[in-house]
Amino acid sequence: MKLLCRLICFFNVVMLIFVVSAAAQEIIVEDAWVRGVPHSAKTTAAFMSIQNNGSEEMVLKSASCEVAEVVEIHTMEQVGEIMKMKQINELRIPGNGQTALAPKGYHIMLMGLIRPINEGETIPLTLNFGEGLSVAVDAVVKKWGPMAPMSHD
Repeated sequence: MKLLCRLICFFNVVMLIFVVSAAAQEIIVEDAWVRGVPHSAKTTAAFMSIQNNGSEEMVLKSASCEVAEVVEIHTMEQVGEIMKMKQINELRIPGNGQTALAPKGYHIMLMGLIRPINEGETIPLTLNFGEGLSVAVDAVVKKWGPMAPMSHD
């Protein structure tokens, strides 16, 4: 009986790994980059294109990064002449579609930088989707430049 229980448990673990692995292959992240900032800055943002090759919608629930104390998914919207930024709880990637994370749109905020980041450096990010799926991403730090005025809501 113990052997049967162990076999069933093993089978379930193998199936879970297979399902998560298959889902991970459906998500392709391209052109990931982080906005370079002066060494005194404590906040920056990450951008990328997330392609969902699966037929089912995928939901980005959170992200993590070893160089930031806080990582949040944000969006931007124009209010008069000012861009306003706000945190969102999730970002939906349509089945057989893609979602762009770009300046003045969706992005991943890296707040409380624990060390300076340097142009050309690769910053590892982890994107956490529903169903326990995590996708590792390497984002290259690109030269910083002027940004439009913005405020947080």
